[in-house]
Amino acid sequence: MPESNDSDPLSPLVADFLADLAHTNRSRHTRRAYATDLAQFSAFYRGPVGGITTEVIRSFGATLERLGPASRARKQAALASFLEWARRQGHLASDPMASVARVRPEPPRPRSVGRGPVEEILKVIPAAQRRDRLLFRLIFETGLRVSEALGVHLEDLDLTADDEHLSVLGKGGQQRTVLLDDANLVRQLRAYLKQTKYRHGPLFRAEKNSRGGPLRYQSVQERWAGYCARAGVSCTLHQLRHTHATELVNGGVGLATIRKRLGHKNLQTTLRYAEQSDAAADAEVRAWRRNQQRCR
Repeated sequence: MPESNDSDPLSPLVADFLADLAHTNRSRHTRRAYATDLAQFSAFYRGPVGGITTEVIRSFGATLERLGPASRARKQAALASFLEWARRQGHLASDPMASVARVRPEPPRPRSVGRGPVEEILKVIPAAQRRDRLLFRLIFETGLRVSEALGVHLEDLDLTADDEHLSVLGKGGQQRTVLLDDANLVRQLRAYLKQTKYRHGPLFRAEKNSRGGPLRYQSVQERWAGYCARAGVSCTLHQLRHTHATELVNGGVGLATIRKRLGHKNLQTTLRYAEQSDAAADAEVRAWRRNQQRCR
């Protein structure tokens, strides 16, 4: 472990920290966000790492008050992660962030757009675009994260009749099985495999130069945005997941089952979807009342 040195310059240490994040397989999105946030802190504070105090951090925080809670919380998280790393590396005797109150933003409310608008978007995807039609239908009907859908390989599929399912690697490296319970989705999947003749490797592949390489997240987002514009419907890719979860809640599926299907680590995350529609709530109460009356 290197000896602590109050004169250790900040920029090289930030570079080393970001390199360590890459070595430990932190996502590219996280590394890019942390790099931006730490560059902003480095522009604010020009001194050595050993001179970073609680007062310095609070002063930096005061410059961020115009930002929303989520943005401030992320910048705090980036700085906290860096300072904890610096302490472990011996560049700091203690972590000055430990005495700083953390921003706790309210978790965003899930935003379902409903099945109708989503179907309008899926309808404008040309029939020749089998890959896009299947990818977006899969996300919508299963609630997969986009990254999970893009990570599906042929080896993850089990198309046993009436028990079709797939295995996905979710957040935190957690493996889970997702039932493919929609008949139209299964038919679409079988037709896609017959047309592509894929036997192994990624289910969804790039078409550029006919090389069939990995399909990039950004490309998928751009294509979805194009289809939304063509349909005249505003809907983010992540809202497909929200819409699927809301459908399950309104259909009476238990929260424990929804949690498992969506791959949530904590039930609190799933509880954000628990706002049923009035009609679904009324139907559930009526069913309970009828059952009570039959038992009397």
